Amino acid sequence: MMTFAIAGSNDGPLYLLRSLKAGSLQPLFVGLQKPVSPSLRQEYLQYIKPENFFEGIDESGLMDICKKYIPGILFNVYCNFRFTVLLEKCKVLNIHPAPLPRYRGRHPMHWALINGEKEFAISIHKMEKEIDAGDIYWQQFIKVKKGMSVQELRSALMNKLQSGFAEFLKKYISGKVKSKPNPEKKATYVAKRYPEDSLLSEWGDSRKIIRKVLALRSGANPACLKIKNSQVSLLQAEAGNRKYEGLVRPFVTRIASNGFEVACLDGKTIFFSGINPKEYNIQLNDRIEL
Repeated sequence: MMTFAIAGSNDGPLYLLRSLKAGSLQPLFVGLQKPVSPSLRQEYLQYIKPENFFEGIDESGLMDICKKYIPGILFNVYCNFRFTVLLEKCKVLNIHPAPLPRYRGRHPMHWALINGEKEFAISIHKMEKEIDAGDIYWQQFIKVKKGMSVQELRSALMNKLQSGFAEFLKKYISGKVKSKPNPEKKATYVAKRYPEDSLLSEWGDSRKIIRKVLALRSGANPACLKIKNSQVSLLQAEAGNRKYEGLVRPFVTRIASNGFEVACLDGKTIFFSGINPKEYNIQLNDRIEL
């Protein structure tokens, strides 16, 4: 029978292990890019023996482990280092949280929510040296709920993976899975996001501003704006009722005890709640720094 192993980051591989549970198909080893918390490690060790569990690996370390165990397939669940030489030694199937061939690259879920996608997908594809290229072996879609955060979308996609992985693996090993193309001509790419990208700059599109605030509210770098040389983090946003014409710059149109309203360059307003304006000395007619 074909053997397999799992590499990844944080809790990613756990979704595969939970799917497999106590079935006959079990990985030779699990390798994590970074050490995890004691509680997360404890859960991992419910599924894998300590001698077959590795933390703090890079490609070189992963190659050494693969030489010892010789897996037929290696599943990657969010290792973010590039696989290069390893691809010449081992077949790697990659988990990518996007509807390939669209949304190749880092942080596809962030961009999907900011862009207003109505549905999204998670894919298992053959890893190639080109970013997120390689034939697709499994792909499942979900509906994107209005106002979803990145964490909520990730959980929904990973739960979809967990519910389908064991059956996929069984069929794949028995040769019953047919791949489909992941064509370059239909591919789209997204850029890696950096902390400074959380600064709101899309003031010509109020709906996009709202989507961005709600999408990033679950992360370490929530959306923010600058006003009076202060950076204000934002976790809640909703459309206002007022309409403006002839705007040059976004500005504060209303102050409340729990937030403030801003007029956007498309003439629509947004109310940012969960903030005490007095803390930042925000006043009526203050301009947002661009």
